[in-house]
Amino acid sequence: MKEPVRDERGGFAALLDAATAVEGGRTAALDAILRRTPTGVLLRSAARHRCLGYLRRSIVDLKMRSEPARAIITALREYAAKAAVQSYATRGQIFRMVRTLDRAGVSFALLKGAARLFRGDREAEDTAMYDLDLLVPEGDGPRAVEALQREGYRPRAVGNAQRYWLRHHHLVPLEPPDAGLPVELHLQLAPQAMLSTATDWKAFERYCEPLERGGVRALAFNPLGTALHLTIHGAGVKRLHDAIVLARILASDPAMLGRLNEAFAGERWQPIPLRATLAVAANIAGVGYDLSPAVARYLMWMRRREDLAPYVRERSQFADAWYGNGGKLFGAATRLALPDRDTDDNPVTASARFAYRLVGRIVTSAVAVAASR
Repeated sequence: MKEPVRDERGGFAALLDAATAVEGGRTAALDAILRRTPTGVLLRSAARHRCLGYLRRSIVDLKMRSEPARAIITALREYAAKAAVQSYATRGQIFRMVRTLDRAGVSFALLKGAARLFRGDREAEDTAMYDLDLLVPEGDGPRAVEALQREGYRPRAVGNAQRYWLRHHHLVPLEPPDAGLPVELHLQLAPQAMLSTATDWKAFERYCEPLERGGVRALAFNPLGTALHLTIHGAGVKRLHDAIVLARILASDPAMLGRLNEAFAGERWQPIPLRATLAVAANIAGVGYDLSPAVARYLMWMRRREDLAPYVRERSQFADAWYGNGGKLFGAATRLALPDRDTDDNPVTASARFAYRLVGRIVTSAVAVAASR
């Protein structure tokens, strides 16, 4: 049998095409993608974009038996076992955590994987998780930390918790007393300098709906709130899994895309990366979406960015800001490209380190743009 011709596309392009084929129910198209894409290339991209479980589940559900499909299933056997065991253990941790916060009178909403696992979504058991995320009102943050610490949770970082909050959109991660995942109590859904749109409890409480399982009650986002969060978390298509989950919501509700466009109509700082994520999700779902020239340019850059060498890709923040600003170096998106300032006692050392990182990112971004062309 003649060896099938493999094209030279990068893993991200193949992964994106694979997701579009899966969501469209086109098994033959997915099989063609798997045949022409080296398994290792596809799996590396899927790992980076948190799609390993999704890819494996799709192949199993479509009952694919081709050689490339079997190679992926074999390569992901250990990953699938780990994800299944982890989900079993983590579900108990979530239930205990929910009871603890409920007894303390803390308002909270389960986010992302924690919500999917609590709700019992089938695919929640396919993907390995790294932490459990919750959204809490800023005023309830200290009480939530105290309640979990009484149950044996301990801060991952030591030092000034307020200073930590100034650089993150969640409080210091809390490690569980036994085997489990760290808990991140989010005061906002996005880093503080990222969006002009409010993403705190006050803004998102309206999207919460009650869930109950095994006699335990909790809040999680409804479909619109989930879609908003997925768009925010996946801004710039840094994690394709967010766009895939968002695509399923768009496909299930024809009015959802319009509601999302309306919700982000007033965004001043990151409108282009947000709309790029909406465009990718709409494409995966087979839903029409009108691209502005600026968003189209960002999407072209995004596809090139994902094919760059990891070192260059991960340090191309200023290139991303250029396209995020619509073709300008200086703009609202540029603030996200700036490195964090170390909280060093020596201001000279801190300034020198900041300047070194700043120059490095500028040079690497220039290399990234040149290499992508």
